[in-house]
Amino acid sequence: MKDNYNFFILFTVNKTRRIGALNFSVYLLFCVFFCMALFFFEAVLAPASAPAFASPPMPVIADWFALDAKFESGLELGSIANISCGLKSLFFDIGGRIEIILPRGVMPVTPLAPIHFKLKKGEAASYKIPLHFLKELRAAPIVINYYIDFPKADMIKTVEASFNFSGDKEEKQAMIRRIKSAEDIFQISQKLDFIVTANEGFTDFAAGIYDDYLKSGFLIKRAGLSDMAIASVKEEIVRYEELISTVRNAAELRAYLSTHMDMVSSEDKYLNMLYTAAYYYFTTGDSVTAGKYLNKLNNEALKAAVNVDTAEIYVDSLINLSVIDYLAGKKKEALAGFEKVRGFCAARNDARVRYAYYNIANYHKLEGDLSAAADNYRKALAVKPMFTACTNELKKIND
Repeated sequence: MKDNYNFFILFTVNKTRRIGALNFSVYLLFCVFFCMALFFFEAVLAPASAPAFASPPMPVIADWFALDAKFESGLELGSIANISCGLKSLFFDIGGRIEIILPRGVMPVTPLAPIHFKLKKGEAASYKIPLHFLKELRAAPIVINYYIDFPKADMIKTVEASFNFSGDKEEKQAMIRRIKSAEDIFQISQKLDFIVTANEGFTDFAAGIYDDYLKSGFLIKRAGLSDMAIASVKEEIVRYEELISTVRNAAELRAYLSTHMDMVSSEDKYLNMLYTAAYYYFTTGDSVTAGKYLNKLNNEALKAAVNVDTAEIYVDSLINLSVIDYLAGKKKEALAGFEKVRGFCAARNDARVRYAYYNIANYHKLEGDLSAAADNYRKALAVKPMFTACTNELKKIND
């Protein structure tokens, strides 16, 4: 039934731009009533005409090992960082090997050989590997392959003694046959995603990624877009605004959709499209149009949003807007904007506060106050010690 609703929602959005606002409201209400009819048919009539069947529970074997691969230290271009590969045996004695595949530009400090392990039931082991990051890299993960000797005999004993199979002999025998026919080596892989640039390295993507360093020295979040794609983005913005205007102006429709339509993805997409459009116009030299999109985002869309967490897009847009203010000569407003971001992020323990400090530092650097600039670069480094761009700026100030 959910597929039926999704069909009408998508069909409605595609129709938005082809019909007038009044006719669209009537059309949308028709779709809502039609969906309600579908619900009535599938929830009430359909069960009455079709027999009900209950599927027996599938036999389950509990997880018999646990893996944990991660970066043990921060990442910086030209530096050495440690990764660790953790393994724990939960129910059986296990053995095997670990092999690590590195992308070009990442070199092991010592020769990289397979790591062989033998673990008793309940034992855990962790292996640390130091790596040298020699070049800028994106979309080139480190792959950890685990090859575990499949403990068939112990697993068959567990199945034979398991209560999960006690009521069905055939089910138990089928599972045992599956275990016997399985490969002798069980393979599973984990990936460690990262980005390393000359300005900053990233292993925790949730902490924000700003990598567009402008000629003015300011730093903003990138939102790449081609000249052809901007037309589609603008169309999607208009389409969403027409739809949400209709929804918000009809109380009954608004109440219905709040419980029967997932607005989260649409709202989040709309906010990001506004930022994307602003970024496009800013980076193509049209700061006026960029400012209009950012003001709409900050003063209208973010205030009206009810289904998504707006903190991330708020920080991104306010930093960009503050940069535009500075370049337009509104320096007081620019500094106030950067400080507002700093306070907001600090209150939320948001690691992107480092970008506020960086931009505040750049503001003072442009204004000739190198002492204040250095102080803020150091504050950014206190948040993230391997923020290479700050280290480089401090070297320039001290030279």
